[in-house]
Order: sequence, then C-alpha cells, then structure tokens
Amino acid sequence: MTARAASQTRRRCLYLARLPLALLPLGLLLLPLGAQAQSPLLELNQADRAELESLPGIGPQLAERLLAERARAPFNDWPDLLRRVRGLGPSLSRRLSGAGLRINGQAYEAPAPQER
Repeated sequence: MTARAASQTRRRCLYLARLPLALLPLGLLLLPLGAQAQSPLLELNQADRAELESLPGIGPQLAERLLAERARAPFNDWPDLLRRVRGLGPSLSRRLSGAGLRINGQAYEAPAPQER
C-alpha cells in the first residue's frame, strides 16, 4: 500500500468514526417521536379483539368480556368500565392506560381517597 492510499484509508476511517457522533443530536431529537410511536393510543370503544389482546394484561377471556359488554353499550369512562367488566381493577387499569388505552380520549385516573 502506498503512503497516499494509506492516508486516504486513514481519513475514511476517521470520517466513519466521527459519523455516529455527528448523528447523535438528530437521534436525540427523534427520541420523543419514537417513544410516542411505541405506545400509540387505542380507543376502547373502537378497538377490535386483536388490538385489545395486544395490550399487556388483556388475554382472550378479558378481551371477550370487554367486547361483549361494549356491545351492550359503549363505555362512558373508566369508572363505568370498572363497574361493568369483571376482572378489571385499578392496578390493571393503570397499566392499560399507560400502554395507551383510552376511553373517550381519557387516560385512567385513580379515584381520590375518600375522607372519613
């Protein structure tokens, strides 16, 4: 290898070594978009069986109960869902809401503790 070819190879290697550092700011800017894309919002009153079963904590049986109850009447809000669907409590509701499940566009909010 000639000195000139070695110099060109060295320059290419340095360029390629710096490339990830140059692209890092772009990746940091796109990070919020990627996080949003991983957890798309899913409206319970419009979701199909496959979409429901893709959520953590919803298996075939719970998906069936959700769909059967929704066929009777759409869910008004999270308290309505919790009253009507057996097997769904505050803990699972929090997890599902965190995964993007919404009822009429609303995320789950735990009820305020009652005063005695």
